[in-house]
Amino acid sequence: MCLPAIAMVAVTAFQMYSQYQQGVATNNYYKSVAQQQEQQAKLDYARGEKQAELDTIQAKYAGKNQAEKSTMVSSSQRAAMVANGVDLSSVTAEDVASDSWSKAETDEMAIRYNADINNWSTMEDAKYKRWAGQVNAANSKQAGKNAMNQAYVNMGSTLLSSAASMYGAGMFAKAGTPAIAGQGGYLAGTPAGARNMGTWTKF
Repeated sequence: MCLPAIAMVAVTAFQMYSQYQQGVATNNYYKSVAQQQEQQAKLDYARGEKQAELDTIQAKYAGKNQAEKSTMVSSSQRAAMVANGVDLSSVTAEDVASDSWSKAETDEMAIRYNADINNWSTMEDAKYKRWAGQVNAANSKQAGKNAMNQAYVNMGSTLLSSAASMYGAGMFAKAGTPAIAGQGGYLAGTPAGARNMGTWTKF
C-alpha cells in the first residue's frame, strides 16, 4: 500500500474513532442527567409525602386546640349565666350552649377540611413533579441513544466518503503498479493499448 493510501486510512480511522468517542461521551452525559432527574423526582415525591404528613399533624393539633377553646368558652358562658341567675336547664341556656357547640363543630370541620385540601394539593404536586422528572429522565436517555446512533451514522458516512476519495484518487491499483495520479491505478500517461484486465489487488 502506498503512503498516501496509508495516510488516508489512518486519518479515516482517527475520524471514526473520534466520532465514536464523541457519541459515547454524549451518551454518558445524558445518562448522568437522567440519573439526576430520576433522583430528584424521588426526592420531590418524598418531600411531598413528608409535607402532607406534617400538615395532618398540624391540623390534628389545631382541631384539638379549637375543641379545648370551645370547651372553655362554653364553661365561661355557663358560669356567666349562673352568675346572672339564669337557670342552666332553661330553654335560653340550652339555646346558647347549642349555638356555641355548633360554632365549635363548624370551626373544627373547617380545620379538617382545609387540612384535607392542603394534603391533596401537596400530594398532587409531588406526583406531578415525580412524573415530570421521570419523563425528563426518559427523554435524556433517549437523547443519549440518539447521540450514539448519530455517531454510528457519522462513522459510516466517513468510511464511505474516504473509500470514494481513495477510489477516485486511484489508490485501488493493479498489483505491482505504483498508485500515482493516473486512471484505474495505471501510471499516468500509460497508453490505453498497454493496459490489460489482469489480476487486481486492493491496497
